Amino acid sequence: MPKKSKPSWLRTFFFILKRERFFSILGATLFILLGGAVTLHFLESRVNKGVANFFDAVYWAVISMTTAGYGDIVPTTPAGRFVAIILVLSGLLLFSMVTATVASVFVEKKIREGKGLETVKSKDHIVLCGWNTHAEEVIEGLLRSMAVKKIPLVLVNELSEDEVESLKYKYRDQDFRFLRGDFTREDVLARTNIFQARSAILLADTSGQRSLEKADERTILATLAIKSMAPEVKTCAELLNPENKQHLNRANVDEIVLRGEHIGTLLASASASPGLPRVISSLLSSHEENKLWKLEIPERFVGKPVSELSAYLKENSQALLIALLSEQKGLVLGDILTDDLSAIDQFIKRKFEEAEKDLPGRKDRVLVTLNPPDDAVLTREHSAVVIARNRP
Repeated sequence: MPKKSKPSWLRTFFFILKRERFFSILGATLFILLGGAVTLHFLESRVNKGVANFFDAVYWAVISMTTAGYGDIVPTTPAGRFVAIILVLSGLLLFSMVTATVASVFVEKKIREGKGLETVKSKDHIVLCGWNTHAEEVIEGLLRSMAVKKIPLVLVNELSEDEVESLKYKYRDQDFRFLRGDFTREDVLARTNIFQARSAILLADTSGQRSLEKADERTILATLAIKSMAPEVKTCAELLNPENKQHLNRANVDEIVLRGEHIGTLLASASASPGLPRVISSLLSSHEENKLWKLEIPERFVGKPVSELSAYLKENSQALLIALLSEQKGLVLGDILTDDLSAIDQFIKRKFEEAEKDLPGRKDRVLVTLNPPDDAVLTREHSAVVIARNRP
């Protein structure tokens, strides 16, 4: 696994300051300030009670360069007054340049952020790669599911600036970030801070005037890149051609959504059981009152039958339990090695460690049990899927 790249904002900040000659201006300012303080102390210390020591001279120099002075220390000799004139005029010029330089750095940073060129510093966020006609529906679904706990959302695609501004205005009340770039490239994914992301969603991409013909290929490449950079990040990919499903499985994708996968079944149901497709569409619609929710099993129901949890959800939240999810952990290398680690076991372990890999096919699997029996026993590995108006 590649090492996590260090944040580059500080390096970028200093680079811009250097390019704007900030350090040269700052050096000249300090030189004139200290030179004026030394000169005043030399000229005035014996005749001016206000300049009793060198610190008084430095204080006077700073006040003279940054303001018109407070009048508590006033040069009395002609040479001292001439130094004061030089310091005041230099302060007006140099501090204006310093302020303008620092302001330009922050303005440039804001412009880069608006163009999607900055690096994301969020953690535990969701990365949405690509864009198509269904993308806004995906965003609406994500925002609806995150109604209780706000999770940062990062979009990475190649939309035009006008389209991005329109999206930012539409979702102006949300924690919403945009990055411009090709999400199949590792440097672009690194800017999304994919290493610390909660999950990544890959859409069949049409942004940047791309055609759908190469969409699956880009989805597969991006999944491989994400899994090589951040293997623990959950990935969900949209696929157009079912023949490419095997390639995504090899890339260890966690979930695959095949566009149009159940069209045939829905069409048949529309004929055999009119109204059934409408029920399914309503459940998946972002405008429907009742929605699907995934819930962790409360500790007090672990070891209890499904009927008790179902009755509790119905009574307290008007929620209908329709399925159980059970996540089965994939097989890892330690599961097949003996406890005493024989010479063969040590050899196998060393070879896998050298390759920085574990067993192929170790990916976790999620088993779905629809309409679980009332007497089925709940475990800590279970999650419940319910239909409810609000998250129970």
